[in-house]
Amino acid sequence: MACELSTGFTLDCKDGIGGIKQIVLLDKTNIDSIVYEVGTEVITSIVVNNENEVYTYELPTQTGSFEETINFNRDAGTIFYTQTVNIMMQKLSAPKRLELQNVATVRVIVFVQDTNNNWWAIGIENGADLSTGTAATGTALGDANGYTLAFTHETPKRAYKLADAPSVIITD
Repeated sequence: MACELSTGFTLDCKDGIGGIKQIVLLDKTNIDSIVYEVGTEVITSIVVNNENEVYTYELPTQTGSFEETINFNRDAGTIFYTQTVNIMMQKLSAPKRLELQNVATVRVIVFVQDTNNNWWAIGIENGADLSTGTAATGTALGDANGYTLAFTHETPKRAYKLADAPSVIITD
């Protein structure tokens, strides 16, 4: 298959900002199907088999990020992407501890809302893993008290953009 360039890009406006607002977790095993726009692969809806399996984690400002790294091996002729979502959740608690223990055991799709109101899907192909997590009390009164988490996903494709907030269709 011949690979070829297909477009160029103009200089964008200076109106983008960093950070993420929230993430939504969905156990990958509960997905029945994903609907894409033809030609763009933008996700328009996700069909799941249980509405009780969609969980929103709201984040304080400037405590989360999404990063995607292109990995290339010239000798093997391969390209893959490492997607990482880093978040911080305030305050240590028993309910959060137990839930994060559960999150660590499953492969999830992480839907990320960035501060520019774009939605991204991480983990579509293989499911993202809660790869690292730290619970900390802090030392000084002004230090953070809470959880720092990283979700990672290695995939042959870039992260998918969503047309809007995750639109979940429930099947019986």
